[in-house]
Amino acid sequence: MKKILIIMTFLASSLFAQMNWIGDLEDAYDNVETNKKIIMVMLSQKGCPPCKYMKSIVFKDDKVIKEFNKSFLAVELDIHEDAVPLELENFGTPTFYFLNADEEILGRFVGYKNEKDFLDELDTVLMLE
Repeated sequence: MKKILIIMTFLASSLFAQMNWIGDLEDAYDNVETNKKIIMVMLSQKGCPPCKYMKSIVFKDDKVIKEFNKSFLAVELDIHEDAVPLELENFGTPTFYFLNADEEILGRFVGYKNEKDFLDELDTVLMLE
């Protein structure tokens, strides 16, 4: 009975697990100092199929969520609706930037990735930190 309860608790928690998304870049910089994490900025736009793939498939993957939340905070900026800092150039959507607490760019990639390749990108950024 105890095992069943543990399994049900685990399944319930995984249903509600999600990546650490922060409202805007300013809030992310406020949080990155206290949390000692790296900020991932996703430049996107409405109607972008690769953006939708990342949000509905990759960012819903339990392994991606678990690994991402250990070391990262995420901010999504719409290239048409949000103020995008000039140093974050848009090379197509999605474009991902990884920034440290000093607002330095640690890495960037353009386009979508599957779950494994996205995790590899996270590992690469962590090595640069």
